[in-house]
Amino acid sequence: MKFDSLLSEINGFGKFQIVLMLIQLSSRMTLPCHFLLNNFMAAVPSHHCNIDALHEEVFGNLTQEQKLAVGIPVEQDGTRSSCQMFLEPQYQLLSGLNSSKDTHAVLCQNGWVYDNSTFTSTLVTEWNLVCSRKGMNKATATIFFIGVMVGAPLLGFLSDRYGRRPMLLVSYLSSMVFAVLSAFSTSYVMFVIMRFFTGMALAGISIISIVLNIEWVGIENRTFSGVIISLDWSFGNMLLLGAAYFVNEWRMLIVAVTSPLILSVITWRWLPESARWLLANGKADAAHQYIMRCAEMNNRAKCIANVTPKALLESAENETVNKNYTLLDLFKTPNMRKISIYSGIVWYGVAFTYYGISLNITGFGLNPYLTQFVFAFIEMPMKVGVYYLLKKVGRRPGQVGFLLVTGLCLFINLFVAQDKQVIRTVVAVLGKAMSEASFTTVFLYTVELYPTVVRQNGLGYTSFMARLGVSISPLIALLEDVWHLLPTVVYCGVAVGSGLVASLLAETLDTHLPELIEDLEKPRKTFCTPSEATMKFENILDDINGFGRFQIMIIAINFIGRFTLPCHFMLNNFVVAVPDHHCDISFLDEGVEFRNLSQAEKLLVSLPVQQDGTPNSCRMFAEPQYHLLLNASNITELPTVPCQNGWVYDNTTFKSTVTSEWDLVCDSRGKNKATATIFFIGVMLGALSFGSLSDRFGRRIMLLVSYVSGMIFAVASAFSTSYVMFASLRFLTGFCITGIVIVSTVLGVEWVDIKHRKLAGVIDSLSWTFGNTLFAAIAYFVTDWRWLIVSVTSPLTLAIVTWRWMPESARWLIANGKLEQAHIYLKKCAKMNRTDESIKTIKTETLATIVMTEKRDRAYSYIDLINTPKMRRLALSTGTLWFCVATSFYGISFNITGFGLNIYLTHFTYALIEVPAKVSVYYLLDRIGRRPTEVGALLMTAVCLGINIVVPKDMSVVRTVVAVIGKGFASAAFGTVVLYSSELYPTVVRQNGMGFNSFMARLGVAVAPLILLLDEVWKDLPQVVLCLIAALGGIVASTLSETRNRCLPETIEDIEEQW
Repeated sequence: MKFDSLLSEINGFGKFQIVLMLIQLSSRMTLPCHFLLNNFMAAVPSHHCNIDALHEEVFGNLTQEQKLAVGIPVEQDGTRSSCQMFLEPQYQLLSGLNSSKDTHAVLCQNGWVYDNSTFTSTLVTEWNLVCSRKGMNKATATIFFIGVMVGAPLLGFLSDRYGRRPMLLVSYLSSMVFAVLSAFSTSYVMFVIMRFFTGMALAGISIISIVLNIEWVGIENRTFSGVIISLDWSFGNMLLLGAAYFVNEWRMLIVAVTSPLILSVITWRWLPESARWLLANGKADAAHQYIMRCAEMNNRAKCIANVTPKALLESAENETVNKNYTLLDLFKTPNMRKISIYSGIVWYGVAFTYYGISLNITGFGLNPYLTQFVFAFIEMPMKVGVYYLLKKVGRRPGQVGFLLVTGLCLFINLFVAQDKQVIRTVVAVLGKAMSEASFTTVFLYTVELYPTVVRQNGLGYTSFMARLGVSISPLIALLEDVWHLLPTVVYCGVAVGSGLVASLLAETLDTHLPELIEDLEKPRKTFCTPSEATMKFENILDDINGFGRFQIMIIAINFIGRFTLPCHFMLNNFVVAVPDHHCDISFLDEGVEFRNLSQAEKLLVSLPVQQDGTPNSCRMFAEPQYHLLLNASNITELPTVPCQNGWVYDNTTFKSTVTSEWDLVCDSRGKNKATATIFFIGVMLGALSFGSLSDRFGRRIMLLVSYVSGMIFAVASAFSTSYVMFASLRFLTGFCITGIVIVSTVLGVEWVDIKHRKLAGVIDSLSWTFGNTLFAAIAYFVTDWRWLIVSVTSPLTLAIVTWRWMPESARWLIANGKLEQAHIYLKKCAKMNRTDESIKTIKTETLATIVMTEKRDRAYSYIDLINTPKMRRLALSTGTLWFCVATSFYGISFNITGFGLNIYLTHFTYALIEVPAKVSVYYLLDRIGRRPTEVGALLMTAVCLGINIVVPKDMSVVRTVVAVIGKGFASAAFGTVVLYSSELYPTVVRQNGMGFNSFMARLGVAVAPLILLLDEVWKDLPQVVLCLIAALGGIVASTLSETRNRCLPETIEDIEEQW
């Protein structure tokens, strides 16, 4: 087929396609809101029978709790019955007697009373859909999805008959009308009928929009486009959570989540019709108009100036232009029939499993909003993961793998006890993530499997099968009355079965979209890439010695500036350390009795004791409790108040910290954690800024800017007079010193030849280890936080002095057309390395032959990282990898107090372990390569984190040893990723690439302190999260190209041609 070739000419993923996706954003965000609306709209609040009718003289004098005790029977699990009551008050139950013959219960006689603390009103409270009517509640979801099931093939058929664009408008308008009508229903019957029609209409938005997008995107970008489109669902999921949290009345909630369709109707006028559909239906003139519009928006109009409607019609190769295709055509030919049957089963299994998990947000005993948030949030990283895997392993292995792992997670939950709510939720969230990945994959996979002439029919049919699965899914939950594990067994079996069926489908990775049914009988054409080219700058470096005294000088100068980095990045371990503290009780020292007490006795009578036997840090008694001196143990009723006169801190370890300076404890402890996050947000933003500026103005000058500004803001922060001033200056410090990280790394790598890049990278990373090790000693001797900041910043003075001898990157100069300056630095390098004879043969004109594939004077930006397919894949992969590496590394590094040992000793050990780790990296990078080293280091980090989950808390030494080993592997991963990324990016955007990666890393670092706060939910949850993040990083690293003994790419074209 030739339409894909035409799309390549006019840019298959330009501004036209981006606008197309943005127009449909608001409508597609509405889908998850309605599809998962039952989680909130039909939620079942806690309830019990209305016992007001039992009112009598004695009953009326009881408390509410006593009324419930004598009016409502107790279930076997100790909770009050929701569906039964006593005919008469059973007063004997107040005295603990329960053997009365008259304590027989009956069904609720006068309705129910509902707990409105979470939901103001729901369908359940509106029409009493509980007890014997609870099936009617479950039926609301089933009826809605039956509507979706019916609407999918109907609107799919109409879309193939009348076009994508008009039927999308019909879907918009009808969805809006029926949804609003359902919100103002006056009876249950009216409501379910309106929900049925709402589901029918929404089905059109679901299937038409995805097809319209894919049919306008080129081969190379279909995976990226499919994943981006699926993110609309994730955003909509978040929108539902926010709307449900703030709008807890079911009628207004429906209106709220439907309102985005108003914007969709307004923007529909700018929506194009599918040119593929127009050509397949003989409407060449209309197709030509849209193709020309696409070419103009993508600045490719000249490329198709000679293309005419007649040529388009001839290239379409239609069977019969005016033939109308129906659902029957999906089953007429052998290959078409096989695809239809298999894909239908897969869609049924995917949807059945996905909604089986998603509609069960109250089934794990946690807050429904929190569960919904976690379920929604987990979709984002999974969709990014899907992008990598679909391009690396293909559609079929991805689909099969996701479904089988979903089944595995469900299988695991069969054996986790019901009272282990957090563990069950974590496993369910992983299963939800896998099922979300399978849903994202199946949309793209199916669109690529079906030919254009029946694509909408095919997607309508598969959507019908999916909605059949969704319709049945809520009813499966009722099987728990037979056996409480039966629903999970069914979901698990269906997930595994549909995964096995998916293995029977054809692979579609890098194949042309079929246009006609007969195309399925032909072999699919594969998209091919050009062969590799060679770089020439490496030859010059070899001639003048790519690792001589010149390069050693660069590394030594960089070493001075990089020394201060670990000190500032780990500074929070000491400057915001939280000393032992308790309320200041000196103001109570007014009576003779209190004044004559010892310090221990004063604390005993003034401070309540916590469960672990230590004095409370945040509360005190309103009055001294002298009776406690007599060993009175019943203090539960004694009144306590928050600290009234500040706190007293233990200064034996730290003379002063930010915590003791501004009392960042108790209610203000969040500000304590925020200081690290604010600093790393500055680092994160600085990475983007300095990366771009360094590629624009040069490495050398931006390195000086980083030195000077970093020193100024760091010293200023040491003399802050308020918390706000300190936090602001730490933000600016982080913003500035991040330039040192990314500029010095790239500058070092760009001057070193292939053979020695590994050695240079390891030596560079040792500057971090050296600084980290000495930092423990500095912090030990300088225990005042202000002078500690000044001490660790002082090396930047020497860095500024030595900067004058720092050369500019010759690669950057050549790439930007500054050939004379590049030649001067090359001559300096040759002279220092005593290879003067070699440089004599290299003239300025010779340098002009290097990097000629792209215009030199062009200004590159971060947009160039995602403009081309392979460059985009590289950026997304390395960005995710840096996030995972940084989160794991700092998640371990920030937890130096979490093992119960001396803080200085733990930090020193953490720093010292980096030395053998980086020495090992030196040998491994050449022995097995960059990629295996990165993958192995991250996976071993994950293993160590996993081991510490099961090691008891009281085994402090064992836990610390395992954590230190994990820190070593995390350090190895960090040391590798810096060199690896520098080798992956081309010279023209290397600094932008490193800036983006550093941004992602600092995002991970900013998140790491917040992950440690999750121990309040479950003590091992931070370790679980860090373990999974490290494992994810290892998986992502495995998708990158190997760079061992390869020339550095110079231009973006090199990436597209070689990698």
